[in-house]
Amino acid sequence: MNCVIIGSTKIAEVHAEQLINNGVKEITFVSRSIKKRKKIISNVKGKISKKVSFFHSDINVLKKNFFNIICICSNTKIHDKHLKIAHKFKSVIIIEKPIISLLKFKDNYENILKNFYKKNKKIIVCYPFLFLAESFKKFSSNDSKIKKISFDFQTGGKENYKNICINLMPHALTFFHIFLKNNIFKRKVTFKDLLVKKNQWRATLNFDNFVIKINLKENLFKKTILKIKYNNLLLVRKTKLQKNNFINYIVNQKTKKEYIINNPMGTFYKRLFMNINNKNFYHKNKILTFNVMKINNFLLN
Repeated sequence: MNCVIIGSTKIAEVHAEQLINNGVKEITFVSRSIKKRKKIISNVKGKISKKVSFFHSDINVLKKNFFNIICICSNTKIHDKHLKIAHKFKSVIIIEKPIISLLKFKDNYENILKNFYKKNKKIIVCYPFLFLAESFKKFSSNDSKIKKISFDFQTGGKENYKNICINLMPHALTFFHIFLKNNIFKRKVTFKDLLVKKNQWRATLNFDNFVIKINLKENLFKKTILKIKYNNLLLVRKTKLQKNNFINYIVNQKTKKEYIINNPMGTFYKRLFMNINNKNFYHKNKILTFNVMKINNFLLN
């Protein structure tokens, strides 16, 4: 099985490692910069011991070769450009969230997406927080009694103002889609206390009287951390490197106990390869994507 990865940033490296872990033996990196393409190959080679063939090229390689998997890790602003090329093929298309830019397409986003999905039924948007929520649920025996919850998420990203909401809100919405038993996408949503700053986006969302306080931050000089607070319980998800392995763990701030959990990105890829030919798996992801985009677009207007 071969794959082409469009993009040369850190997230492209993360996807490359997971693809290799799931049996991909040939990866071609696509980027406008030859220097960046060579650098990412060097970085990935240094982290793996499996026999994998690496190549690099520009975007025209998609017109010359067939790839089983096309993985789009480029800037959100040009996702549509790369989807326009990729969706014509019968490849599995993995794309980083959000699927396209809401600031670019605004209310026309739905028509754009319908066109892409019409021609390719195997588009899958990467939502690792679906699986992170599964880990959090293990520590939440009274989730049915939750009426108010906070989601405080900080990353080392470089987005600002409304782009923070576009970039990080899909994490929050997919997290609560799994964490809360009642489907939030079936509820009427309103919001208040909106705060939009250069490195922060904050609001209180009300889903039919169920309150979610969301605080999103991006800062290149800060470490990624997620805090979930409800019913006087504070759970914190942290990450660390341990013997060159990326470790995810949850800390119960009350007991100070640490619990190692599965890497949500690893679980995403494991589930994908288990369902690589399952039409229903792609369909569910499509419905989830439209729901996420609908609420995110509402929050931006």
